[in-house]
Amino acid sequence: MSAPASMSMTLMEQSEALHRRVRLFAELSLNIDSVTASGSESFEELARSIAQYQYEAIPGFQRLVDARNADIKDLAQIPALPVDLFRMTRIAAHPEEIDKTVFYTSGTTGSERGEHPVRDLQTYNELALRLGQAALFSHIDRAVVIALGEYPGKRPSSSLGHMMGLFMSRFDGRPILSDPAGALFRPDSEERWLANSQGIDINNLERAAKIAVHRSEPLVILATSFALVALLEALDGKRIATPSLTRIMITGGFKGRTKEVGAPELRASLARALNTEQDQMIGEYGMTELTSQLYEDQGGEPGVFFAPPWLRVDAVSPDSGEVLPPGQAGLARFIDLGNIDSALAILTQDQVRRREDGGIELLGRAPQAPVRGCSLPFEGLIS
Repeated sequence: MSAPASMSMTLMEQSEALHRRVRLFAELSLNIDSVTASGSESFEELARSIAQYQYEAIPGFQRLVDARNADIKDLAQIPALPVDLFRMTRIAAHPEEIDKTVFYTSGTTGSERGEHPVRDLQTYNELALRLGQAALFSHIDRAVVIALGEYPGKRPSSSLGHMMGLFMSRFDGRPILSDPAGALFRPDSEERWLANSQGIDINNLERAAKIAVHRSEPLVILATSFALVALLEALDGKRIATPSLTRIMITGGFKGRTKEVGAPELRASLARALNTEQDQMIGEYGMTELTSQLYEDQGGEPGVFFAPPWLRVDAVSPDSGEVLPPGQAGLARFIDLGNIDSALAILTQDQVRRREDGGIELLGRAPQAPVRGCSLPFEGLIS
């Protein structure tokens, strides 16, 4: 479903213009003080423009729309591509030679890894940082930011690793040293990425906590659920002295894996081990096939996620594909304005329920769905 080998200037210009429009929409939609916000175009206008662009730029998508006789001006009729397609074929509105990067899924047992080609990282970066600031770094000017993850390399193949690196650079940007004078910030430093094939680096976690205390700054820990379970097992009841504000981003789950820990148990154990409060633990939901993420509200109900203004999430019937009313469970259908050059609408095998307040409850994988998710690489850390 990829674009032709040559991309006309007209299509390239359309893509560039759409990226600018989406970035402006994101800026205005999160800036309630903006005097021009009222003049911003709507989600629906942008979605229709992106759908039309993808119809012109991606032959496979055009065939799918035509075969269904779908009206892409009606958002409900835009074909949502199953995430499995990302591991079966290239889905992109641009040729491979102008990929800025390609993000790969963590894989599923016995299957090929999915891939999401990205032509413009600026849009991905701006959306992730704007939402991260609002959801995860609210009321934090600067923090010591670390990840319970392996160093993803200078060109991460994981969208989660890339996002973690963005947060380290933007919200910290200093070396993890007791005396950082004259030292350069290294997002690839071993002191900052605190997991590897051997397990969790407790010593450097303690050192990062001490530096945060010394600087009178918060400590922000970015981690998957499996990595946090591995941390608790490595600590074996020991507690770490952390600053008064220690915030944890929790992403990924356990469904279908050999090691499962309930969310309430995990959060309670982390609160004890890291001397923090459970309302400082914020869940994140993202996937390789999407540009955008969802987060829990800080201090809100655990397990209820909220989408940013540029992402729409609906529960749809697995039989008809029709959008279900709030309160009914169905498959998750995403319309992501950040997916300008791939697939605007995505259908997953995750079951969700939309609430009246706009919150999204994650209900786990649909029956018989293959196991997947960002936590998968960390299962080996757990005995």
